[in-house]
Amino acid sequence: MGFSNKKMVPLLIVTLVIFSGLLYHATITAFPMFIHAWSQSDRYSLALGFLRNGFDLFHPQTFDQETVNGITRVDFPISEYVVAIVMKILGTTSFAVFRIYTLCLSITGLVYLYLLVKKITSSELKSWLTVFFVFLSPVYAWYQDGFIPSIPALAFTFIAYYRFFTYKENANKKQLIYSILFFTLAALVRMPFVIFLVAALLQQCWQGLKTKKFRLSELIIFAAGFIVFAAYFAYNLHVYRIYGSIFLDHLMQPKSAAELKEVLSQMYHHWGLHYFTKMHYLLLLAAVILAFAVFVKQKSIIEKNRKYWFNLFIISCGTLIYFLLMARQFYSHDYYFLDSLFVPIIFLFVFCINTISFQTSRREVLLASVSVLSVILFFIDNKAVQAERCATGAWDRQEITRQNFVGTAAYLDSIGVSKDAKILVIDAYTYNVPFILMQRKGYPILGTTRKNISTSLFWCKWDYVAIQDLYLVSDVIKNYPPITAMLERIGGNGKVSFYKRSEKIQPKSLKQFLGITPESIFYRSAYNSATSAAHAPAKLDATTEYGITASAKATDLKQQEGLKVFVTADFLAKTACDKIELVAAVSNKDTTVFYQSFGFKDYFKPGPTWQKMEFQFVLPAFSTPDDELKVYLWNPGKEELLYDHWEVMVYK
Repeated sequence: MGFSNKKMVPLLIVTLVIFSGLLYHATITAFPMFIHAWSQSDRYSLALGFLRNGFDLFHPQTFDQETVNGITRVDFPISEYVVAIVMKILGTTSFAVFRIYTLCLSITGLVYLYLLVKKITSSELKSWLTVFFVFLSPVYAWYQDGFIPSIPALAFTFIAYYRFFTYKENANKKQLIYSILFFTLAALVRMPFVIFLVAALLQQCWQGLKTKKFRLSELIIFAAGFIVFAAYFAYNLHVYRIYGSIFLDHLMQPKSAAELKEVLSQMYHHWGLHYFTKMHYLLLLAAVILAFAVFVKQKSIIEKNRKYWFNLFIISCGTLIYFLLMARQFYSHDYYFLDSLFVPIIFLFVFCINTISFQTSRREVLLASVSVLSVILFFIDNKAVQAERCATGAWDRQEITRQNFVGTAAYLDSIGVSKDAKILVIDAYTYNVPFILMQRKGYPILGTTRKNISTSLFWCKWDYVAIQDLYLVSDVIKNYPPITAMLERIGGNGKVSFYKRSEKIQPKSLKQFLGITPESIFYRSAYNSATSAAHAPAKLDATTEYGITASAKATDLKQQEGLKVFVTADFLAKTACDKIELVAAVSNKDTTVFYQSFGFKDYFKPGPTWQKMEFQFVLPAFSTPDDELKVYLWNPGKEELLYDHWEVMVYK
């Protein structure tokens, strides 16, 4: 098909914008949420940091004060810097600014990918198919309107490769300069992308060895790129030594062959259909098989295509080495796949379909039909995966934390807490999410161990402490009881409480610290073997899925909002109770409006002695008179557990 780029590029852009509208209309203004909201919120925090530090590009900072003044080592944050400038111009810090920036860069990169594939294949259909092969890859689509630098780095890489292979054809130095500029930029914003800069250099060196002719101008241009990369790398080390870092700064190679096997297994089961859809894999497999058949028939690679396959060989080796060095990150962080193996797979697909001839009209119709069907299936499966990635529940502490801290900035303003105040967030779960929502700097405690809590309380220079009410009893006080003597509550937004240092350090009972008094209790349910008719502890076993249930209707309680549920009991089990959960739920005749649970596997240690456990739930405001609260033990695994001195109190 001989359509001109001047006509097709605008059509491609419009098409991608339309598809983007279908994919991102509900998320384009959203806070970083769900999968890897942690990493994405850190990047958004960097952009806000440039707004605060007077656009000092070489001292990037976040809200996290664990590093000196929040300044951190990070790959070249040019995207965050540009986003901050746009925010300043527009007078807004909306998440949409960052998301639209990333999406625009992605579309730009895909346009250059289209031009590259068209240059290689001379096929309009193959070029469009490749673009949508990338655009509708679930992991790519997830981050395409997000905050991490992998998408900008991929866009820069596609631009660089278009320029590089253009240079390989016409030896225009301007094309090589542009190519090295974008290869270097990709490597700066996301370090693993230096692989592609190295690959380009190796390819040119190999060509020079074969022809015994090296071009000095080429070497100078490549040297410039590597010098810039090395200079920033050295500066980054300087920043790390002086200020510290909240970002990963060491290798994560597997410790054994068995661990590598486990990583591969987990990647397959956890991310297999997130990297690509089933149709992606089917199409890729078909392309490889057909290309191999063509190669067997021809017994050689067409000369003009050798440069493409040679580059693919180099980057495949490079990305495989990177995978081995960082393998343990690949299971937990799906975007590491974008940083490495994604480009070789895309190029494998392109170079394979390039070898397959569709010269007859019948074959063109077949290719067009397959392309249209593929894009439809890509889109359908991609939407399903995106919905799966947005799934949340009682297990999702990252999302629960985000929701709990919503509105805390306005609350802190209302009680006169200075914007310069530093907040110690105990059980912050992420480095920056609570601080973005509080619009204040501070110190996150990511694990509520006794050591973490005590060290932070004594050594961090905090003005106030923030603790999520939901985890206050079970995760904070349980692990560090002295905290009740050290802090005094000054208020809260109903989900997060704020504390200052106690003027006098004096012991308090848990109920005193929580403010539970006879007057504040609106409902109480209890079971005690000493006073029960059975004179025996309550029991869960193979015949019992639900334990004793405390139940109260909204109409029975004096208050309809701002209520909390305190649960305490003694438990005994000789074996692990990994599937038992303590549940609080609010439902009516139409739906379940609230559901929260604590899994015993995180809190209970089996043994021969009774173990006292305490938990707290934070209830939403009741919406109808039919709303009913139920608190109970759920035993779906039919495990054995004795419990006694069971008490449930609803209080405010």
